[in-house]
Amino acid sequence: MTSAIVLGKAMEEQDGAVTWWRCAYYQYRDSSMRWDHADDDEARDHAVAALQETVKEFVEGKWNLGTLKYRMDEASQASNFIFPGKNVSAILQDLAMGVPLEVLEPALRRAASLPGSPGEAKGALMDLEELVEREVSRGHLSRSHARGHRWAELLATLWYIQDPLSWPLASMVGMRCLRRQGEMDSEGDYAEYASVMQRLSNSLGAGMMDTEHLLASLEDGDLHIPEAEECRQDYLRRAEDSAASGLTEEALELFERVLTLEPRTPMAMMRKAELYEGKGLLMAAIGEMETLVEMEPLDLKAHRKLLSLYKAQGMIREHNVEVRRFKALREGRK
Repeated sequence: MTSAIVLGKAMEEQDGAVTWWRCAYYQYRDSSMRWDHADDDEARDHAVAALQETVKEFVEGKWNLGTLKYRMDEASQASNFIFPGKNVSAILQDLAMGVPLEVLEPALRRAASLPGSPGEAKGALMDLEELVEREVSRGHLSRSHARGHRWAELLATLWYIQDPLSWPLASMVGMRCLRRQGEMDSEGDYAEYASVMQRLSNSLGAGMMDTEHLLASLEDGDLHIPEAEECRQDYLRRAEDSAASGLTEEALELFERVLTLEPRTPMAMMRKAELYEGKGLLMAAIGEMETLVEMEPLDLKAHRKLLSLYKAQGMIREHNVEVRRFKALREGRK
């Protein structure tokens, strides 16, 4: 996430909840907990890659339910049952044994089709639950096999396989954490959970898997989240230490953290521009300074810096426009 994007969105006051979540995510990223799930995450990634084509072709009608279940079971065994979980296999088994295949397969294909939104996901879950309830009333499926959370677990897994960046796996731990943080009204609504997870993932610049692990760490009480200003000052200090040690990329990332916590931090933008300039990335430096002078139009130091960058890059027209702005600004200060 660049400073220009951050500031383009946040000329108004940033939501305190957003800042808290970003502090929490950075604390998680800096902790050893980030690596606790590395092997399991890798196994999950391999399983997803192995199953994406199969699920897609099941939805399209190329494969039947038996093939889908067989390949999902294979992937589960290959990952030491990390993914898909054993529960998913049991759900498919119960459905196949209790619902006529000529009814089940087309309904499951429709439900497994990737939703365009959490609202569509809710509709798909309701449709599948309605079918299951109908089969229970007909005596085809036992009530013990028709608990509502099972359909969310099944469909979330199928959606996750197709698009792991957009759809989270169903997680009671995650739902409980989000409800505790005031982000969800109830713990059992997967569509609401998916909507919040998509928003959080986008806001944090994190993948679904990392966001999932963050929630688990919070729910377990493993993370201490400092106040936002304490976080910001810590990252400023660490950024300067990294820059002084020649760790430019690390310094840039830390200054970027500062800006995601408080977009109106001119010093962080100036330092980013200087670091980019030191690497010869003049256009990146110019982008930082253009955003800064837009945010702080009376900052003479920022205008001078932007002028020097335009000159170094040979951007004559932009340089001349900025000269006129700079002169007008200085005259106005007399």
